[in-house]
Amino acid sequence: MNRSDLFHSRSFRIFLAVCAALLVLMIGTAGFGGAAPSNILSFFATPMQRVSTLVTNNAAVSARDASASREELLAENSELRRQISELQSQLVDYYDLKKENAQLYEYLDMKELNPDFQLVAASVIGRDPNRFYTFTIDRGTSAGVAVNDPVVTSEGVVGWVSGVNSISAEVTTLLSPDTRMGGTAEVGATDKQAGESGVISTDLTLSDQGLVKLGYLTAGTQAKAGDIVVTSGLGSIYPQNLKIGTITSVEHEESDVSLYALVEPFVDVTEVRDVMVITSFLGQGEAMMSGPSAASGEDGGAQAAVSSAASSAAGDDASSAGDGASSAGGGA
Repeated sequence: MNRSDLFHSRSFRIFLAVCAALLVLMIGTAGFGGAAPSNILSFFATPMQRVSTLVTNNAAVSARDASASREELLAENSELRRQISELQSQLVDYYDLKKENAQLYEYLDMKELNPDFQLVAASVIGRDPNRFYTFTIDRGTSAGVAVNDPVVTSEGVVGWVSGVNSISAEVTTLLSPDTRMGGTAEVGATDKQAGESGVISTDLTLSDQGLVKLGYLTAGTQAKAGDIVVTSGLGSIYPQNLKIGTITSVEHEESDVSLYALVEPFVDVTEVRDVMVITSFLGQGEAMMSGPSAASGEDGGAQAAVSSAASSAAGDDASSAGDGASSAGGGA
Protein backbone atom coordinates (compact mmCIF):
# COMPACT_ATOMS: atom_id res chain seq x y z
CA MET A 1 0.00 0.00 0.00
CA ASN A 2 1.50 3.35 -0.96
CA ARG A 3 1.40 6.49 1.18
CA SER A 4 -1.50 8.13 -0.65
CA ASP A 5 -3.68 5.09 -0.16
CA LEU A 6 -2.95 5.11 3.56
CA PHE A 7 -4.16 8.69 3.97
CA HIS A 8 -7.42 7.87 2.21
CA SER A 9 -8.17 4.65 4.05
CA ARG A 10 -11.12 4.24 6.45
CA SER A 11 -8.90 3.36 9.38
CA PHE A 12 -6.91 6.59 8.98
CA ARG A 13 -10.13 8.64 9.02
CA ILE A 14 -11.25 6.98 12.25
CA PHE A 15 -7.86 7.67 13.78
CA LEU A 16 -8.11 11.34 12.86
CA ALA A 17 -11.62 11.58 14.36
CA VAL A 18 -10.45 10.07 17.65
CA CYS A 19 -7.49 12.43 17.76
CA ALA A 20 -9.74 15.40 17.11
CA ALA A 21 -12.09 14.32 19.91
CA LEU A 22 -9.23 13.96 22.36
CA LEU A 23 -7.91 17.36 21.33
CA VAL A 24 -11.28 18.98 21.96
CA LEU A 25 -11.51 17.24 25.33
CA MET A 26 -8.07 18.42 26.32
CA ILE A 27 -8.80 21.99 25.27
CA GLY A 28 -12.06 21.93 27.18
CA THR A 29 -10.40 20.55 30.26
CA ALA A 30 -7.75 23.21 30.07
CA GLY A 31 -10.29 26.01 29.59
CA PHE A 32 -12.98 25.01 32.14
CA GLY A 33 -11.06 22.99 34.64
CA GLY A 34 -11.56 19.38 35.67
CA ALA A 35 -15.38 19.74 35.97
CA ALA A 36 -15.92 19.86 32.22
CA PRO A 37 -15.92 16.09 31.60
CA SER A 38 -18.25 15.69 34.55
CA ASN A 39 -20.60 18.32 33.15
CA ILE A 40 -20.60 16.67 29.77
CA LEU A 41 -21.35 13.27 31.27
CA SER A 42 -24.08 14.82 33.46
CA PHE A 43 -25.69 16.42 30.41
CA PHE A 44 -26.21 13.01 28.85
CA ALA A 45 -26.87 11.07 32.07
CA THR A 46 -29.53 13.32 33.70
CA PRO A 47 -32.45 12.45 31.34
CA MET A 48 -31.73 8.78 31.80
CA GLN A 49 -31.72 9.20 35.58
CA ARG A 50 -35.13 10.93 35.46
CA VAL A 51 -36.61 8.10 33.44
CA SER A 52 -35.12 5.57 35.81
CA THR A 53 -36.52 7.37 38.86
CA LEU A 54 -40.01 7.56 37.34
CA VAL A 55 -39.99 3.86 36.52
CA THR A 56 -38.77 3.02 40.02
CA ASN A 57 -41.49 5.14 41.73
CA ASN A 58 -44.27 3.63 39.64
CA ALA A 59 -42.99 0.18 40.37
CA ALA A 60 -43.03 0.98 44.10
CA VAL A 61 -46.65 2.19 43.96
CA SER A 62 -47.69 -0.89 42.02
CA ALA A 63 -45.90 -3.11 44.49
CA ARG A 64 -47.64 -1.37 47.40
CA ASP A 65 -51.09 -1.82 45.78
CA ALA A 66 -50.36 -5.41 44.97
CA SER A 67 -49.30 -6.01 48.55
CA ALA A 68 -52.77 -4.95 49.92
CA SER A 69 -54.42 -7.87 51.65
CA ARG A 70 -57.48 -9.63 50.29
CA GLU A 71 -59.40 -8.61 53.41
CA GLU A 72 -58.63 -4.93 52.81
CA LEU A 73 -59.79 -5.14 49.21
CA LEU A 74 -63.00 -6.91 50.26
CA ALA A 75 -63.66 -4.29 52.93
CA GLU A 76 -63.13 -1.46 50.44
CA ASN A 77 -65.44 -3.16 47.94
CA SER A 78 -68.10 -3.62 50.61
CA GLU A 79 -67.93 0.05 51.60
CA LEU A 80 -68.27 1.15 47.99
CA ARG A 81 -71.31 -1.10 47.56
CA ARG A 82 -72.85 0.36 50.71
CA GLN A 83 -72.37 3.90 49.42
CA ILE A 84 -73.93 3.00 46.06
CA SER A 85 -76.93 1.41 47.80
CA GLU A 86 -77.38 4.48 50.01
CA LEU A 87 -77.29 6.81 47.02
CA GLN A 88 -79.80 4.64 45.16
CA SER A 89 -82.15 4.73 48.19
CA GLN A 90 -81.83 8.50 48.37
CA LEU A 91 -82.67 8.72 44.67
CA VAL A 92 -85.78 6.54 45.16
CA ASP A 93 -86.87 8.70 48.12
CA TYR A 94 -86.34 11.80 45.99
CA TYR A 95 -88.56 10.48 43.21
CA ASP A 96 -91.23 9.44 45.75
CA LEU A 97 -91.25 12.88 47.34
CA LYS A 98 -91.32 14.56 43.94
CA LYS A 99 -94.30 12.45 42.88
CA GLU A 100 -96.13 13.00 46.18
CA ASN A 101 -95.60 16.75 45.99
CA ALA A 102 -97.02 16.76 42.45
CA GLN A 103 -100.08 14.83 43.65
CA LEU A 104 -100.61 17.14 46.63
CA TYR A 105 -100.36 20.15 44.34
CA GLU A 106 -103.04 18.60 42.14
CA TYR A 107 -105.33 18.33 45.17
CA LEU A 108 -104.58 21.83 46.43
CA ASP A 109 -108.05 23.10 45.52
CA MET A 110 -109.71 20.25 47.41
CA LYS A 111 -107.56 20.95 50.45
CA GLU A 112 -108.31 24.67 50.35
CA LEU A 113 -112.06 24.01 50.12
CA ASN A 114 -111.86 21.36 52.85
CA PRO A 115 -109.12 22.34 55.33
CA ASP A 116 -110.26 19.53 57.66
CA PHE A 117 -109.19 16.86 55.14
CA GLN A 118 -106.08 14.84 55.92
CA LEU A 119 -104.76 13.40 52.66
CA VAL A 120 -102.32 10.56 51.93
CA ALA A 121 -101.02 10.12 48.38
CA ALA A 122 -100.90 6.52 47.12
CA SER A 123 -100.25 4.59 43.93
CA VAL A 124 -101.91 1.46 42.56
CA ILE A 125 -99.46 -1.46 42.84
CA GLY A 126 -101.66 -4.44 42.01
CA ARG A 127 -104.91 -5.51 40.38
CA ASP A 128 -106.73 -8.83 40.46
CA PRO A 129 -107.70 -9.65 36.86
CA ASN A 130 -110.69 -11.60 38.19
CA ARG A 131 -111.92 -8.64 40.26
CA PHE A 132 -111.46 -5.54 38.14
CA TYR A 133 -113.38 -3.45 40.66
CA THR A 134 -110.69 -3.76 43.37
CA PHE A 135 -107.00 -2.91 43.49
CA THR A 136 -104.11 -2.60 45.95
CA ILE A 137 -102.33 0.64 46.89
CA ASP A 138 -98.90 1.18 48.42
CA ARG A 139 -100.01 2.84 51.68
CA GLY A 140 -101.22 1.16 54.85
CA THR A 141 -101.64 1.70 58.57
CA SER A 142 -98.08 3.01 58.90
CA ALA A 143 -99.19 5.98 56.74
CA GLY A 144 -102.44 6.46 58.71
CA VAL A 145 -104.72 4.57 56.29
CA ALA A 146 -107.66 2.71 57.83
CA VAL A 147 -110.63 0.61 56.71
CA ASN A 148 -113.50 2.70 55.26
CA ASP A 149 -111.26 5.67 54.41
CA PRO A 150 -112.52 7.32 51.20
CA VAL A 151 -110.32 7.00 48.12
CA VAL A 152 -110.52 9.73 45.49
CA THR A 153 -108.76 11.46 42.64
CA SER A 154 -109.03 15.10 41.62
CA GLU A 155 -111.79 14.00 39.21
CA GLY A 156 -113.99 12.33 41.80
CA VAL A 157 -114.72 9.35 44.03
CA VAL A 158 -112.88 6.07 43.37
CA GLY A 159 -114.01 3.90 46.26
CA TRP A 160 -113.07 3.10 49.85
CA VAL A 161 -110.46 1.15 51.77
CA SER A 162 -111.89 -2.32 52.42
CA GLY A 163 -108.77 -3.98 53.85
CA VAL A 164 -105.45 -2.75 55.18
CA ASN A 165 -102.11 -3.89 56.59
CA SER A 166 -99.05 -1.94 57.67
CA ILE A 167 -97.70 -1.20 54.18
CA SER A 168 -100.60 -1.60 51.74
CA ALA A 169 -104.37 -1.53 51.46
CA GLU A 170 -107.13 -2.96 49.29
CA VAL A 171 -109.49 -0.50 47.68
CA THR A 172 -113.03 -1.50 46.68
CA THR A 173 -114.30 0.80 43.97
CA LEU A 174 -117.67 2.17 42.98
CA LEU A 175 -118.05 -0.67 40.49
CA SER A 176 -118.04 -3.39 43.14
CA PRO A 177 -121.23 -5.50 42.76
CA ASP A 178 -120.76 -7.09 46.18
CA THR A 179 -121.48 -4.15 48.44
CA ARG A 180 -123.11 -0.80 48.39
CA MET A 181 -120.91 2.21 48.13
CA GLY A 182 -118.90 2.42 51.33
CA GLY A 183 -119.08 -1.23 52.31
CA THR A 184 -121.88 -2.59 54.47
CA ALA A 185 -123.23 0.90 55.15
CA GLU A 186 -125.36 2.60 52.54
CA VAL A 187 -123.95 5.97 51.62
CA GLY A 188 -126.09 8.75 50.31
CA ALA A 189 -125.62 10.79 47.17
CA THR A 190 -127.30 13.91 45.89
CA ASP A 191 -128.29 15.19 42.47
CA LYS A 192 -126.86 18.70 42.66
CA GLN A 193 -129.25 20.13 40.08
CA ALA A 194 -132.47 18.48 41.29
CA GLY A 195 -131.47 18.54 44.95
CA GLU A 196 -132.77 14.99 45.44
CA SER A 197 -130.89 12.38 47.46
CA GLY A 198 -130.67 8.62 47.21
CA VAL A 199 -128.25 5.74 47.68
CA ILE A 200 -125.45 4.67 45.36
CA SER A 201 -125.20 0.95 44.51
CA THR A 202 -124.50 -1.33 41.56
CA ASP A 203 -124.78 -4.91 40.38
CA LEU A 204 -122.77 -7.19 38.13
CA THR A 205 -124.59 -6.12 34.96
CA LEU A 206 -124.16 -2.41 35.64
CA SER A 207 -120.59 -2.95 36.82
CA ASP A 208 -119.68 -4.56 33.50
CA GLN A 209 -121.00 -1.43 31.80
CA GLY A 210 -118.99 0.87 34.08
CA LEU A 211 -122.18 2.27 35.69
CA VAL A 212 -123.66 2.69 39.15
CA LYS A 213 -127.14 3.71 40.11
CA LEU A 214 -128.64 6.37 42.35
CA GLY A 215 -131.57 4.56 43.92
CA TYR A 216 -134.71 5.43 45.91
CA LEU A 217 -135.71 8.44 43.84
CA THR A 218 -139.35 9.50 44.17
CA ALA A 219 -141.87 9.09 41.38
CA GLY A 220 -141.91 12.86 40.91
CA THR A 221 -138.15 13.22 40.75
CA GLN A 222 -136.67 16.08 38.76
CA ALA A 223 -133.41 14.19 38.20
CA LYS A 224 -132.45 13.99 34.53
CA ALA A 225 -129.65 12.99 32.23
CA GLY A 226 -126.64 15.26 32.52
CA ASP A 227 -127.13 16.09 36.20
CA ILE A 228 -124.03 15.86 38.40
CA VAL A 229 -124.19 13.47 41.37
CA VAL A 230 -122.10 14.08 44.50
CA THR A 231 -121.82 12.48 47.92
CA SER A 232 -124.38 13.72 50.42
CA GLY A 233 -122.34 12.93 53.53
CA LEU A 234 -124.94 10.55 54.95
CA GLY A 235 -123.43 7.41 56.44
CA SER A 236 -120.11 9.14 57.27
CA ILE A 237 -118.09 7.02 54.86
CA TYR A 238 -117.67 10.03 52.62
CA PRO A 239 -117.73 13.76 53.33
CA GLN A 240 -120.16 15.93 51.42
CA ASN A 241 -119.77 17.14 47.86
CA LEU A 242 -117.24 14.68 46.50
CA LYS A 243 -117.99 14.23 42.81
CA ILE A 244 -119.31 10.83 41.78
CA GLY A 245 -120.48 11.13 38.17
CA THR A 246 -123.20 12.27 35.78
CA ILE A 247 -126.67 10.82 35.27
CA THR A 248 -127.10 9.08 31.93
CA SER A 249 -130.79 8.13 32.30
CA VAL A 250 -133.64 7.76 34.81
CA GLU A 251 -135.33 4.35 35.02
CA HIS A 252 -138.20 2.61 36.88
CA GLU A 253 -137.42 0.01 39.53
CA GLU A 254 -138.89 -3.39 38.67
CA SER A 255 -139.86 -4.20 42.26
CA ASP A 256 -141.73 -1.00 43.18
CA VAL A 257 -142.88 2.34 41.86
CA SER A 258 -139.71 4.23 42.80
CA LEU A 259 -137.16 5.40 40.25
CA TYR A 260 -133.40 5.23 39.98
CA ALA A 261 -130.83 7.06 37.91
CA LEU A 262 -127.98 5.41 36.05
CA VAL A 263 -124.75 7.24 36.79
CA GLU A 264 -121.47 7.13 34.88
CA PRO A 265 -118.59 7.77 37.33
CA PHE A 266 -116.16 10.55 36.57
CA VAL A 267 -113.21 8.26 37.38
CA ASP A 268 -112.44 5.19 35.28
CA VAL A 269 -111.52 2.95 38.21
CA THR A 270 -110.11 0.27 35.90
CA GLU A 271 -107.39 2.64 34.65
CA VAL A 272 -106.61 4.85 37.65
CA ARG A 273 -102.95 4.81 38.70
CA ASP A 274 -102.56 7.43 41.45
CA VAL A 275 -105.11 8.16 44.16
CA MET A 276 -105.54 10.12 47.36
CA VAL A 277 -106.82 8.58 50.59
CA ILE A 278 -108.79 10.88 52.89
CA THR A 279 -107.65 9.58 56.27
CA SER A 280 -109.56 12.15 58.30
CA PHE A 281 -112.35 14.67 57.82
CA LEU A 282 -114.81 16.52 60.01
CA GLY A 283 -117.57 14.15 61.16
CA GLN A 284 -115.83 10.99 59.96
CA GLY A 285 -117.35 7.85 61.48
CA GLU A 286 -119.90 9.65 63.64
CA ALA A 287 -122.86 7.96 61.97
CA MET A 288 -121.28 4.61 61.09
CA MET A 289 -123.81 1.81 61.39
CA SER A 290 -122.96 -1.59 62.86
CA GLY A 291 -126.28 -3.19 62.01
CA PRO A 292 -130.04 -2.77 61.97
CA SER A 293 -130.16 -2.29 65.73
CA ALA A 294 -127.91 0.76 65.48
CA ALA A 295 -130.39 2.46 63.23
CA SER A 296 -133.07 2.16 65.89
CA GLY A 297 -130.86 3.76 68.54
CA GLU A 298 -131.22 7.18 69.99
CA ASP A 299 -128.73 8.56 67.47
CA GLY A 300 -130.37 6.77 64.54
CA GLY A 301 -127.69 8.18 62.25
CA ALA A 302 -127.55 9.23 58.66
CA GLN A 303 -127.82 5.66 57.45
CA ALA A 304 -131.18 5.25 59.08
CA ALA A 305 -132.20 8.58 57.61
CA VAL A 306 -131.34 7.49 54.11
CA SER A 307 -133.01 4.08 54.41
CA SER A 308 -136.02 5.51 56.19
CA ALA A 309 -136.42 8.26 53.64
CA ALA A 310 -136.08 5.81 50.80
CA SER A 311 -138.56 3.36 52.30
CA SER A 312 -140.97 6.17 53.13
CA ALA A 313 -140.75 7.51 49.60
CA ALA A 314 -141.39 4.10 48.13
CA GLY A 315 -144.24 3.49 50.58
CA ASP A 316 -145.86 6.82 49.83
CA ASP A 317 -145.65 6.16 46.11
CA ALA A 318 -147.10 2.70 46.54
CA SER A 319 -149.89 4.06 48.76
CA SER A 320 -150.67 6.77 46.24
CA ALA A 321 -150.80 4.23 43.50
CA GLY A 322 -153.09 2.02 45.61
CA ASP A 323 -155.43 4.91 46.44
CA GLY A 324 -155.58 5.81 42.78
CA ALA A 325 -156.44 2.25 41.88
CA SER A 326 -159.15 2.10 44.57
CA SER A 327 -160.65 5.35 43.35
CA ALA A 328 -160.65 4.06 39.84
CA GLY A 329 -162.34 0.86 41.03
CA GLY A 330 -164.98 2.77 43.00
CA GLY A 331 -165.68 4.95 40.03
CA ALA A 332 -166.21 1.90 37.88
